[in-house]
Amino acid sequence: MGMGSKKRVKRLKAQGELYKCPSCGYRDGFHVSFLWGKKIGEGEIYLICPNCHSRFRLGWNISVSKTAS
Repeated sequence: MGMGSKKRVKRLKAQGELYKCPSCGYRDGFHVSFLWGKKIGEGEIYLICPNCHSRFRLGWNISVSKTAS
């Protein structure tokens, strides 16, 4: 869970153009959030529907080599 919502994070397959929420049908894209792991500079990208607040993970991992001060 985490990330400010009690809803379960759903797995979403990354295919085609991602702009429509599969939970509510909202068609204007997603907000992006980052869930940082225990290892410094590594995390996962989550998509959040601005309408129904459903959260989706696509397996998009990121690695940041240096953070801004």
